[in-house]
Amino acid sequence: MRRIADTIGETDDAKEFQGYETAIIRNIDDLHWSNKEQTYCDATIDDYEESVHVCHKGYISIFPFLTGLLPADSPRLGAILDLISDPEELWSPYGIRSLSKRSPNYHTGEDYWRSPVWMNINYLAVKSLFDLSQSPGSHQKRATKLYTSLRTNLVENVFNEWERTKFAWEQYHPETGQGQRTQHFTGWTSLVVKIMAMPDLRGGNVNVMKEEL
Repeated sequence: MRRIADTIGETDDAKEFQGYETAIIRNIDDLHWSNKEQTYCDATIDDYEESVHVCHKGYISIFPFLTGLLPADSPRLGAILDLISDPEELWSPYGIRSLSKRSPNYHTGEDYWRSPVWMNINYLAVKSLFDLSQSPGSHQKRATKLYTSLRTNLVENVFNEWERTKFAWEQYHPETGQGQRTQHFTGWTSLVVKIMAMPDLRGGNVNVMKEEL
């Protein structure tokens, strides 16, 4: 809303929405960051009416990053990238898992959000990693590497499963890459096309390459 207001010249509205955005970013850190878990957690009130964290490391833990609310110089960013890139947490050869492999709930129960790889969330991750790869700072090189690896993993797995089954799937198994749940799921799984169209950074950072040209 702030960007829209800026674009159409509504300066008063833009200022108001900027205030909301600043408050949201402050509340994300103040209310949801856990120093113990080194990630963002749900917050609730216990029996003594004290605010406590409920931490299940997964997609919910990285939403501030996925939605672009963490600046490139955020002191939280390194820990978030650690969580994303750890094969014992969220990273898999087929995309980012919806729940940490270390969680006691991983791959249990109905297992709808307790392990599978979802293309819609992974698209947000690829987009955020790309944005970070274009932002000078201490995380730029790492973001470029993660962006390149995640983009490749997602595209190759969706293609391989299409070749194997002739279907685009609702979600993908984090240990085998096999498509599962709804077949012919051309909703958010079609975001793989947008991922394919994103810049190839295997030869270096886009900004760096532009400067060299």
